[in-house]
Amino acid sequence: MGGIKFIVDMGLSSLVYAAIFIFAAGVFYKVYFEYYKTPQPLKIPQTPQPTDSFGVLLRMAGDVLFFRSLAKGTRLLFAAGWVFHFTFLLLLIRHLRYFIYPVPGVIAALGNASVFIGIVMLLAMVVLVVRRFLEERVQYVTLVADYFVLFLIIAIVCTGIMLRYEPFRPDVTSVKAFTMELLNPLTPLKLITMEPAHAPSCLLFAVHLGLVCLLLIYFPFSKLMHSVGYFFSPTRNMVNNPRSVRYINPWDKG
Repeated sequence: MGGIKFIVDMGLSSLVYAAIFIFAAGVFYKVYFEYYKTPQPLKIPQTPQPTDSFGVLLRMAGDVLFFRSLAKGTRLLFAAGWVFHFTFLLLLIRHLRYFIYPVPGVIAALGNASVFIGIVMLLAMVVLVVRRFLEERVQYVTLVADYFVLFLIIAIVCTGIMLRYEPFRPDVTSVKAFTMELLNPLTPLKLITMEPAHAPSCLLFAVHLGLVCLLLIYFPFSKLMHSVGYFFSPTRNMVNNPRSVRYINPWDKG
């Protein structure tokens, strides 16, 4: 039994560090080498675009916080998309209780509503999936990768909700100890000497964490990078001032 526990601890600890490394390295590569370093030869703001930087900042904030551009489409897509992202943010904030000590009261207060938030997020995901099946135009442009991400997140939410109830509920203290141990800078070095962090003895927790790691690994190579790439989109971040300020093609500099 001790041998199986050791294998699980080594596997989960190694998977977590590998997922974080691939996620961080992949996002950095995409952002720096594909987004930031790619020159924009033309002034192509999406009109009507503000004529000053502050106006562009406000417009981008409206898109990010309130999905202003998405609101111009179907109401169902706007509602489901906004609810999904908002509840996803709330659950991320809620999970911070496993990584910080002491836990702020605001994060602790979310605990009573976490199951409700998860169910609402799950319903929003179901709407997004059904929409891809029923709307012919959306179905035509949907790839297998799109369904993979949707069902992966649904699996994460479902296992997360199940972990709130017996007999699946792990010992919260052991979960907190596991995450805090992973945050210790010496823990990755201990993997070399076969001293992994001690994971909770809960199969469903291992499955839930494994799915989260899979999402992190897949993130830099998927359409989920739109969450970062949006800020580098020239149609969104460029000021609409070509008549007052001459735009010089970056390729012509030097």
